[in-house]
This record gives sequence, structure tokens and C-alpha cells, in this order.
Amino acid sequence: MTIDELRDFDFCFNLAKEISVSNDSKKLIDVIENWEYVHPEVRSVFLSLIEGFGFYPYLNDGVELDLATLIRREYHKSQFVNKQGNRIVFHYEQKILEEKINKKQNLVISAPTSFGKSLLIEEFVARRKYENILIIQPTLALIDETRRKLSHYSDYYNIVVNTHQEIGEKNLFILTSERVLDILPNIDGIDLFIIDEFYKIANSKKDDRVSHLNIAFYKIMKFKPQLLFLTPIVDNISEDFIRKYDIQFYRTNYSLVNQKAKQLSYESEDEKEEKLFQLLDDLSEPTIVYVRSPKRSENLAKKYIEQFSLEEKKKFPVFEWIDENISSDWILKKFLENGVGLHNGQYPRHIVNSQLDYFNSGDLKVIFATTSLIEGVNSIAKNVIIYDMFKGTRKITYFDFNNIKGRAGRMMKYYTGNIFYFDNPPERKDEFIDIPVVDQEHNLQSEILLNIDKSDLKQSKQKDVQKLVEGIPNDLIEIFKNNYYDVEKQKSLFNYIISNRELLKILNWHTPMPEYSVLLETLRIIDEGLKGKEGTKYKYTATKCQQIINHNISNAIQTELQYLYRKKGSSHKEREELLNEAISNIFSFIKNQAKYEIPKVLSILQSIVNYIQKSDSADYSLFIAKLEHEGVDENVSVLLDFGVPSSALRKIRIPRDVETIEYVKENLELLSDRLLNYEIAKLSQI
Repeated sequence: MTIDELRDFDFCFNLAKEISVSNDSKKLIDVIENWEYVHPEVRSVFLSLIEGFGFYPYLNDGVELDLATLIRREYHKSQFVNKQGNRIVFHYEQKILEEKINKKQNLVISAPTSFGKSLLIEEFVARRKYENILIIQPTLALIDETRRKLSHYSDYYNIVVNTHQEIGEKNLFILTSERVLDILPNIDGIDLFIIDEFYKIANSKKDDRVSHLNIAFYKIMKFKPQLLFLTPIVDNISEDFIRKYDIQFYRTNYSLVNQKAKQLSYESEDEKEEKLFQLLDDLSEPTIVYVRSPKRSENLAKKYIEQFSLEEKKKFPVFEWIDENISSDWILKKFLENGVGLHNGQYPRHIVNSQLDYFNSGDLKVIFATTSLIEGVNSIAKNVIIYDMFKGTRKITYFDFNNIKGRAGRMMKYYTGNIFYFDNPPERKDEFIDIPVVDQEHNLQSEILLNIDKSDLKQSKQKDVQKLVEGIPNDLIEIFKNNYYDVEKQKSLFNYIISNRELLKILNWHTPMPEYSVLLETLRIIDEGLKGKEGTKYKYTATKCQQIINHNISNAIQTELQYLYRKKGSSHKEREELLNEAISNIFSFIKNQAKYEIPKVLSILQSIVNYIQKSDSADYSLFIAKLEHEGVDENVSVLLDFGVPSSALRKIRIPRDVETIEYVKENLELLSDRLLNYEIAKLSQI
């Protein structure tokens, strides 16, 4: 339909009849998007259709409605959630689900990205009817986004995003599954249990942390909470799971956003690139480009700005932080100057958040993104270009394809999202969510198996458990169980140390922060005893650990750059490339090793060493805390989870006997003396 056609009475009237007969919501959304051009005498007919489809959010206060419609729209308004002084309006299916949740129905909701599932979470937080609510998010970025959305309910709830925070009488826990397991001994009960991105519980999704989510789910269920699990569109879910927990599986394709897809042909990789760059130049509204890997996104972004650089460079607040803490030559700064961002899950969260803020406000036109986009925070994009049909080296599934597509369009902002793709999409297959801890199939991980109570074990798994724990004392079984890690690997580490008892001397660190030689040997023992690895990679790991704890990121990057010079040789031409590689290496190490893998395996080692020697003399806790928190003091480390850069936390001092977040809010001006403006802004957002 064209603007001229919409101005024509006969065309509009016939279009309304066609939509009514065919039940074509997509055409109706097209009309809504071009509402200002619709012939005035037919608008009332379209308003009736909008109501008929249940699109109540699109019946805004500026539209003249009859009394019956006004009453029904009022019925669809939330009594608890306000945005900019106005009560939000549910669409038809949100209202159905709101009523089900209100009646304490346990639900798994499978719906498109644009459905508005997160609004259901906010509705029941805003009601303040539950004492303790737990929301499990898969990433720290999503935890931070959820915390920010729900922060105005802190008058009623103590919002907990970190295991070091105090637990109050009424709590809103927003945690990863790993953190749930850490904090679980201190939790007395959960009334409403929410898991976002619930599909990650399935073994079929091959997520690295599936065991932690299954065990956390299983343990929380002992509190008998009400359940609200949210997922993008899947076709079915474990029948055993539905029966066991009296859950309704609610699947819908309902959406207030239209999507239009177009495939682009090409003859060669060069032509594919050229078509991408020309398309980006032609599109005027915010665009996400999905690619297979961070390296690919960097290379494409670099080529794009070489062809389409801005004459007047953009300036962003994050630049002063980049100049002081990374390097003014970092390629991301050049991209941002030209209106291009990179959504890379390895970057510090404040950098990712800042880029998304710039993108959502229209200051960035394009973001090149990888799989971190699929489970990333919400972005406001009109267009999505799927450049690769791969996730790393593996082909994306139809489920992935749908999730990426789902980023195009935004309710109340971009009524229609445009999707462009170059290669044939994956074949459509039914998506099924298995629940390993319930289904207990042949591929069940040993750490999940060990955490299932005997009364919940299927008959077929009884012998597997007996075989797993055969010959192991009960108190050691408990240690293995609470480490939430592959049991066979833990047994290997135990046997390795028993066979080499002289190692106990070095594993009992004489100082809370070990000397390099002690850390080196400790990591070697983990590599050989727990992971079964040979080689010298542990030497690199030990060096990086010391740099992260004892120095700032800038020093770690410069040391890594010198290492790459020695390893790869040097030339003036290569310096920028090596610098960007050094930056990527350090960020990747911090995200994957320092903040997750190394603390986990050190905790396992500590528990086994102390069991063997029947004492608590091995204590790696201070080192683990420093490593996880980028070397900052533990009493300010919670602020990392609020998106504050570690560089800012190294500069401020907060008394140890105060509540950190409240102290910062009350003393921001006092604390800001040595901080960059960018750091002050991040600190003020907590």
C-alpha cells in the first residue's frame, strides 16, 4: 500500500474489509504505521479492527474512541506499572497471561521477541504481593538491564544481584544460575520463580552452563514457588516436566510488530560485501548486522568505514575512558567516531551498555553483532541484516535464525521490522525443550545426576549413581556434589593429589595472594589433575592472573602487546592489528577465565585439598575474589554488577562498615573527585 492509496476512501474501505475477512494482522500493522495518511472517514473502521485484534497499546489517549472501546481499553491497563506518568496497556494475550499468573497458574510462555514478556515480570514485581522473587538471567548483561528496569521497586524489595549483598525480609533476587547456587544456603524461601531465556535449560541447546541452571532449578523447586518461565518460540516441552510441576505450556505467535524479510543474491564474497555496505548506506534507520564471529564483525566494520566514513566525526562520553584505560588507537573508537558500534560479549559491560545507549538514542546508525546479540539486552532496531548463517564454525539453527530476526522492529517505535539475509536460512525444525534434571536421559551430566534426590531418580538411573559414587566416602560425595562440576574429573583430581601427596605443601598457600611460582604450580596441578591437559598454557594463565590483580587493564594490554610482538614479530604496519588483538585477548581472558573458569576450578581444588588433609589450611578465597573483581576491593566489587568500570572503583574508597550502594548514592560528589566524567556518569546510574 502507498501513501496515496491510504488517502483514498475506497481503497481504505476495501482494505479494511479485506483485513477483517482474512484476519491479516500484518496489513493492519502497516496501516497503523502509516496512520497519519489514512483517510479520516475510514479511521473508525480501522480502530474497530485494532480493538478486534487486541492491539490495545495502539489505541492511545489521543484517539477518539466510543464508550465500549474505552471501557475495554481501561480493562487492559495495568493498575501497577506506569511509564512516564501513564499506566501501561496490555495487549490481548498479555492480559490473558496476566490473569493466569494472578490465579497462580505455573506457566512456560513461548512467544516472539516482540511479545512483551518482560512486561509480565514487571507487572508482578510492581504488585508487591510476593515476599521473595527470584529471576534467573543467563548473563550479567541481562541481570544489569533487569535491575535497571526494576530499580524503582527498591522501596519495597531489597534488590540482590550479587552474592556479597545482604539479604533482607523482602527480596528481589536477579541472578545467574551460578550465583543462585552460591547464595542458596542463605535463602529461606522463594514465592515467585522466574527463568528468562528458559530454553537454555535444555541439553539440546548445548549451552556451556546447562548443568548449573538445571541444578539451580531443581533446588529452588523444593521451596514450591509459583513458576513463570519465558522463552522465544519453541514447539514443545518435556511432558514429564509439565506433569511433575503442574505447568501450562502457553505457545503463541502473537505480535504487535510486523516483519518483512528479503533475501539478497550474490555471486562472490566481494559482491556480498559490496551489497552489504551499499545497503547500510541506503538505510536511514538503526540497523543491526549479524555476523559469525567478533573477528568477522571487526573486519567488516573496518572495511565499511573505509568506504563510508563520516566527514564530521562523532564524539561520545566513553572516549575519555578509552583514551585513559585502553588506547586512543583502539579500533572501536574509530568505529564509534564513524557511527558504527560492535556488540561483542567479551567487552566490559559498561562499554556494551554505552554502545547500546548510543544506538537506541539514534547516535549510532549501525551495530555489527555476534551471537551475544541473541541473548543480549534489548536494542531498538528497524533493520536486521543476517550476513552469515553461522555461529562461529557451526551453522545456526532455525531457532537461532528466528531469534536474530526477532531483533527487527519494536512495539510503539518501529511497527515493521525489515530483515535482509544473503544465504538460504536453516530448514524449519520443531524446537523441543528437554529438561535434563527431570527427563534423566542417557546423556545426563554426572554433576546433575549426583544432585538428584533418590526419591526423584528414575529407576534407569539408580545404577548410574551407584557406579558414579562407588568406593567414595559419603563426606567426599557431598563435596563433589556441591562443587557442581563433572564428577569423573573431580575424582581424577582427588586421585592425582593422593598419588602425589608432596603437592599438598605447595597447595597450602602461605599467603592469601600467592607468589607467581606458587600460582604457576597450582594451575599446572589443575590442568593435569582436573582437566587432563598437558602443555604449558597454565604459564600464560598465571601471568595474566597476576597482571589483572596487580595492575590496571591498560598495563595488562601493553604487556600482552609486547608478548604478541615477541611471538609474531613486528612491523609498523602490524601495530594496529596487534594492539586490537591484545585488547581482545585481555577482555576475553577477563570475561571467560578470570571471572568464571579459574575461580571455579580453584574452589574445587581448595575443597578437595582440605578434605584430604582434614583441615581448612588451603584458602584461595581472597585471590579468587580479587581475580573475579578485576583487582578491586571486595566492599566495592558489587558495583561492577551495576555497570561501573573497575577503573573507577580503584580510585574510590568506601568505609567497610557501610552499605556500599547507599553510601555511593549519598556521597557521589565526594567520591567523584578523581573520576572521569564518564565514570561519574556510570556511578550515578546505580
